[in-house]
Amino acid sequence: MKPRLKIVLSVLLVAFAAVSLLAVLADLGVFPEAEPAAAEGGYSLRTWKGYVGVFCPPEADSPTTVTDIRVRDLPLSDRLALSGGVPAEDYAQVVRMLEDYGS
Repeated sequence: MKPRLKIVLSVLLVAFAAVSLLAVLADLGVFPEAEPAAAEGGYSLRTWKGYVGVFCPPEADSPTTVTDIRVRDLPLSDRLALSGGVPAEDYAQVVRMLEDYGS
């Protein structure tokens, strides 16, 4: 095989390995997710098809994110609050609330 062809194939192999590594690291959550852009009204956590959904803007008909937190597993007070919508001013507050629901 010609040296030039070996170099080109080696570069392609290294590039493929780098892209694969980045994809695996992203799946593992190594890279922080970007904070979604909040509308002027902030966020709302509500029940969505049995799970906790994050709505932005709060009055949206469908959530921007659906979590894997089942509403039925939460205490009654949280279920009632989520049925009416729990407001959150910013994304950091949404994360804290979801951590509370998930624990």
